Parts: sequence; structure tokens; C-alpha cells
Amino acid sequence: MYPIKLGFSEAQNRINSLHQNGHYAEALITTVFTFEKSVRRGINYLALARGFTSKYSKTLFENYGFAKLKTAWPIFDRTNSTLPDFVGSSWAAVPGAVTMRNKMAHGEKVYDLQKCKVEAVAVMNAVIDLRTNFLDDVGYDLWTKLPVRRLSKLSWDTSWHKKSKAKAFHAS
Repeated sequence: MYPIKLGFSEAQNRINSLHQNGHYAEALITTVFTFEKSVRRGINYLALARGFTSKYSKTLFENYGFAKLKTAWPIFDRTNSTLPDFVGSSWAAVPGAVTMRNKMAHGEKVYDLQKCKVEAVAVMNAVIDLRTNFLDDVGYDLWTKLPVRRLSKLSWDTSWHKKSKAKAFHAS
């Protein structure tokens, strides 16, 4: 939710400020958006590493919500890890918090502020784990500017497909 140029520590400070001032529902919404944004930046980076151009990577993921990002993650992860496996044990809080965020954002439900506080803290731990694991595994900090790839490095490989031995059809 906060721009990358602010940096991760400033985003954390702003979320902590929401907590300190008792704005737990806002902290939950902001933290879940921050997690989702971090996942989107991570999958964009992974797509760039797979050879997609920056333009195509953005086109692929700009309208993806949380569920689609989660589904697409293993396609681009270099070890085909699922997003929950990549994040680790802190992932457990994320799906419930995403549901809470969506219901609050659409005005469907209001939650107890203490529950919002607990969930916001748990999701912030998931944001930290995602960032740390991405930096350790991939070597890229999700809170820095994405590199730009202008030329595709995707290869066309049909060697996995056995060529058809059927005779070509010739129209007479």
C-alpha cells in the first residue's frame, strides 16, 4: 500500500503508528495490502527472471487478486514452491486476514478491534518472512525498484514434443 520509494522500514513505522494510535482495523487493511503488494512484486521479479519483459510481466499480474497471485506463484518460482511453502509458518494467518480485509473493504462485516490487531501483527510477520525468504532465496529485496527487462529471453523449445510422423496433408 505504501510506495516502494518510502522503503520497508518506513512502511513498518507507518503501520506501527496505526497500532500505537488504536487504528487496528486500518492497520489490518494496510498490512494485508502490503503483503499482497509484496507478493505481486515478488512474482513480477520471478517472471522477469524467467525471461518475460517488464511490460509483459506487468500485464500478467497487474489485475491479479490475492487468489490468482497465490495460484500463479509456483509457475514462476524457480523450485516451483507454493506461496505458503515459500512464506513458511507465518502463512497460516494470511488467508483469514485476507478474507477479513475483503469483507471490511466491501462493507460486509465489522470485526472486533482486538482481532484486527492480532491478525495485523500476524500478517506483518508474514510480510517480513516473505521479504526475508525472497532475499535469501532469490537475492532480491522486494522493497527496491524492480529491474527493467526490455527484451524477452524466453526460448522456443519444442524438443519435449515428439514430432508427428503423420504424412502432411496436401490439397490437390
